[in-house]
Amino acid sequence: MSVTVLPQDLLVNNQTRTLNDALRALPSVEVRDQQGLEVSRPQSLGFQGTITQNTRLDGLNIIGTTAIPVENLDGIQVLNGLGGALYGPETPAGVFNYVLKRPTDTRLTRIVGSYASDGVFTSEADLGGRVGRDGWLGYRVDLVHGEGESFVRGSYANRTLGSADFDVHLDRNTVIQLNGSHYQDTGFGLPGSIVYDGSSTSLANKSTLLPTAPDPTLRGLGQPGAGTDLITNTGLVKIIRRIDDDWRFEMGGLYQDTKRNLFGITNTLTDDRGDYTATRNFTAVPHFTDGSNEASLNGIVRVLGLRNEVTLATNGFINDQYSYRKSIAVTLGKSNLADPAIFPYAGLPDNGGQYQSGELRQQSIIEGDTLHLDQHWAVQTVFSEAFLHSASYDNKDRQTSRFDTAGAFSPTVSGIWTPTAKATFYFTYASSVEQSDQAPSTARNANAFLSPYHDEMFQLGAKYAPVENLLLTADLFRMDRPYATTQSDNVFRVIGSQRDQGAEFFLQGSVLPSLSLLGGVTYIDARLLNSGNPATNGGLIVGVPQWKTDWTLDWHPEALHGLAFTLAAHYESDRAATDNNNSFAPSYATLDLGARYATHLFRRAAIARLSAINVTDKHYYSSIADGNIVGSPGANTAYLAAPRTILASLEFDL
Repeated sequence: MSVTVLPQDLLVNNQTRTLNDALRALPSVEVRDQQGLEVSRPQSLGFQGTITQNTRLDGLNIIGTTAIPVENLDGIQVLNGLGGALYGPETPAGVFNYVLKRPTDTRLTRIVGSYASDGVFTSEADLGGRVGRDGWLGYRVDLVHGEGESFVRGSYANRTLGSADFDVHLDRNTVIQLNGSHYQDTGFGLPGSIVYDGSSTSLANKSTLLPTAPDPTLRGLGQPGAGTDLITNTGLVKIIRRIDDDWRFEMGGLYQDTKRNLFGITNTLTDDRGDYTATRNFTAVPHFTDGSNEASLNGIVRVLGLRNEVTLATNGFINDQYSYRKSIAVTLGKSNLADPAIFPYAGLPDNGGQYQSGELRQQSIIEGDTLHLDQHWAVQTVFSEAFLHSASYDNKDRQTSRFDTAGAFSPTVSGIWTPTAKATFYFTYASSVEQSDQAPSTARNANAFLSPYHDEMFQLGAKYAPVENLLLTADLFRMDRPYATTQSDNVFRVIGSQRDQGAEFFLQGSVLPSLSLLGGVTYIDARLLNSGNPATNGGLIVGVPQWKTDWTLDWHPEALHGLAFTLAAHYESDRAATDNNNSFAPSYATLDLGARYATHLFRRAAIARLSAINVTDKHYYSSIADGNIVGSPGANTAYLAAPRTILASLEFDL
């Protein structure tokens, strides 16, 4: 499979503040914003992720469409491609696994103070170590609080994280991991979405084109007191047992409660001259709960002298969704993008209370075997049988849809050739069932889940490690998935298929002892097929660039005695802005520069960091999405990227 990893040192040295900022470093990954810059769906190879199927915390499903902190993460792992047989039904967007920090073997007391322009100050305490006889109890505690004015005058940002992870060693082979966190992310006064091509939802709307990206610092693109307030509480427990040198057992469970107070701004264009109507508050789901589980037994079996690496596993989740009985959207007034207006404050209307609008249940049984025919050839087969349930309800508590599937089969088969210890070549075929998309709240079949989808993937790849600590990967891929959207009758349904094909190249590691490099190039030809509409059939998928390249360099020569420099370059080709491809978001390139100095103060390690993100202050859209397929308000939806941002921090170990 195609797998990319963001290590913790990259997250720290680049002063990464959000998960979305971190994912920008991966050329095969995009982030589709929905109700603000922190309410997003990650996507890989041109396919968007779902609410919970594609995102995991230490291997357990979590809510992916809310803010996720990075300060308590050890790294980010992304499997690019179709992983349904390996991890249970999911879209071809791949697997986004966020790995928690673990307790340290030696005592850690780290204090970090940081600044982000125009005035957000953040403090962090990262504590770790072990106590008790032979260090039987390990701990890792991360506390973060930051607030201040963000890049728009009069805006307000506030982040608070409390995270605690414990390892309880029952004996040398058995450990229980206990993890809990509380995270709140608030942002008011930042630019709202720009909604265009609204003819699909209103005959009076004459907007058809995506406008040139305005300056994101303009007041009036957002509104004072309007934004998002996201609160997530998570608890996770695991027991891991090393049976012997060949066998390992793991079992875990997670519960997450996510409240999404979505009070942001939607600027819906009414013509191609920049005139728009501004509304406050989103009708999207304001509350999710998620309970997930996993168990796996991995080991080695030798049959007829052949080595078999076998897996027997299960994982799944219960995801409940709660909506307001009444719409909370409020129309503020009309303005123009050239001179956006600040409107009088509008209070929150009566929401009528919450009701359960949807439920998803998923449980999979997974069997896998990697059969080594000799030292060069192997065959890997992984199968999953999934039990799926989905149901939706209207605001009168009436059931509007229900689907149940038992034993849905998803296979993955790979042929693997390893001619030398430094090179591997593989061919993988995968077919997967997935839970379908959910209709947006504005559709006639609001909240309804469609029947389960069937996806398919072919991938041919190579991995090569020319020297120690340097890995090059490349692959060709083709994937297909049903494509659903809201048509002129305002019914959300499958209208065709999305076919993505292309190539990836990725490099990660130490090119020289003093130079680390992470990045690559991805080409994706993502098209809508069999739509039944000549205007859209064969067209490019909205928001997916055909070319994307991202490179992060870290130069740390020993001769400079602790002084190091970083550079990150990002490029995306133009992206289709409408299904009929009559409008495009132009290509863009950005550059990030940074420096750090590591020294000792009072015999304690200290590091100072200074970075400039988007050095040239490029104005561009960070996200272009077909609003009807992702549940965004209105038609096609665009979000502005942040302007040039200065970051500074001082880290000190006590």
